[in-house]
Amino acid sequence: MPRASPDPAGPAVRDTLPVPVPPRPLKEEVDDHVDHRAITSGRWPALTEVDTRWRGSFGYFAALIGPEEKQERIPLCRIEYLGGNRWAFALYDPASNSYTPQHLHTGQWEGSPDDAFDTAALVHLADYEA
Repeated sequence: MPRASPDPAGPAVRDTLPVPVPPRPLKEEVDDHVDHRAITSGRWPALTEVDTRWRGSFGYFAALIGPEEKQERIPLCRIEYLGGNRWAFALYDPASNSYTPQHLHTGQWEGSPDDAFDTAALVHLADYEA
């Protein structure tokens, strides 16, 4: 099945490579690392957790904000495992309830899951900064 892949030519470039799926230990490492780093950064004091859900080669980050009884779930972004240490990024668009491939804050189409969280948090969590 063809899929969109980040490319210097832009996000609409298609290829026909098989879609790699990250192994369970890698998914767990991404979940734990991004959540821990986001919580301990102190930048978003209302952030209680970064929830990651997986479907195939895609991971979906959402911020959980506020106390448990009034917790708000804010979709942030989607990461796509491209194999090795390569990850693509798509920002959540609440107007269309979809994900749009975007450059990371680094200016690149590919980066780390941390880069993806940082970029999405700058957009979606600005109102929750300290």
